[in-house]
Amino acid sequence: MNEQHELEQLFYAAKHQPPLYSLENAQHAFLANLPTTTGEVSPNNKSFFSLKIWIIMLTIASTIVLTIFIHSSNENTVNAPITVSQKSKDAPVKKMELLSSETQFFSNNIRENMLYVPPFFEEFTDTSTKDMEFSPVFSNYSANLHVNGANKLEQMEEVYLIPKLTEEEIKKNNKQKKAMLKALEKSSKKSYALVPSSKFEYQGKMTSVQAFLIQKTEVSNLEYRTCLFDLLIQGREDDFLKARPDHKQWSLLTKQGENLLEDLYFSHPAYDNYPVVNISREGAEIYCKWLTQEVYKVLDDKKKTQFSNLRLPVREEWVLAASADGKHGPYAWTGAFTRNSSGCFLANYQPMIDSDSSSYQADGGLFTVRVDSYFPNDFGLYNMNGNVAEMVYNDIKTKAAGTAGGAWNSTDEEIKILGPDPYAGVTTANPAIGFRVVMTVK
Repeated sequence: MNEQHELEQLFYAAKHQPPLYSLENAQHAFLANLPTTTGEVSPNNKSFFSLKIWIIMLTIASTIVLTIFIHSSNENTVNAPITVSQKSKDAPVKKMELLSSETQFFSNNIRENMLYVPPFFEEFTDTSTKDMEFSPVFSNYSANLHVNGANKLEQMEEVYLIPKLTEEEIKKNNKQKKAMLKALEKSSKKSYALVPSSKFEYQGKMTSVQAFLIQKTEVSNLEYRTCLFDLLIQGREDDFLKARPDHKQWSLLTKQGENLLEDLYFSHPAYDNYPVVNISREGAEIYCKWLTQEVYKVLDDKKKTQFSNLRLPVREEWVLAASADGKHGPYAWTGAFTRNSSGCFLANYQPMIDSDSSSYQADGGLFTVRVDSYFPNDFGLYNMNGNVAEMVYNDIKTKAAGTAGGAWNSTDEEIKILGPDPYAGVTTANPAIGFRVVMTVK
């Protein structure tokens, strides 16, 4: 760029240089320079003739110099070393300060929070990236982030960016966490229902269940995100990475390319009160453990003796709660139909037009709906049938994995209280699986 600028200055100077001779002087000099009739140059014109020779020689020399200069400039441009490829081989990954975190929490990319890092990205490891924006990946999302993973970017195909929360986000998260803990401490009737000890018939035999507290709704995106952010605040990044949602499951489910729900479902405020999905069973258990630990921090000694660890429900507990102490079936409401007398659907599932058709009727939700949708059952529990298949333990001793209640993409048979479990044994993330928490009452 400097060489090109110098050339432009030379041509500009030459263009605007004042003429050495006027037109009249040039005409006179030309006529005076013509040979005499004898073919000799007049003595008066010898000085001008010499000047002409010098001008011609100077012009030829200048042309040669300019040619060499331009040729050398082109060679330097073509053969200049590529800083990126040569610097990137052994450049260590440095922490990258980017932007802030809430609306597009994993988006990010938030497109999932897995970001492909091409080799050229390594050139930024030697310079400050504080003002860089990655709008294609974290659109409308500002988050202070740092790279977590290997020492060399060239050794990785994907890099996960862990959010670094701002002071404002920490304050907001602590406020939400405080509200959650208060509801649990007070056993708020708005958030939790008490299911008393009972004996009921389950799969042909009488079963006893101890009293327990159960959340009235499925765990929401906002509640789960509060847990994840608090893990980061406490520096528990390992737990955070185990518990974070796998947003790619939305696209894997539809098999139609990238699904917008990858970017929006978990992080956009519009979905705060939708059930959290795409989390592993381990993630759900980390949430239960986190909520137990945090509530014990605010309980006095007397109340601590009355509280037990929060956990996923055992199937028998879930069945007792869904059937309102064994009073209802096959669904959580009175009657054997999925619509009421007005023709309104009573659950979020995938109703078929007829048994032989692949077409489905609209029931109010294309996928999940709010955790407080439809009518609650007699215990005040929402969506015990449909919306998301809720994690349960088929056996409390072995903690065998299972789900109950079916999901938004289940049939009317699968959403029955004792319906078949399409996700038996599944412990990995799935867009149709969520959970709610219970706690044994001492």
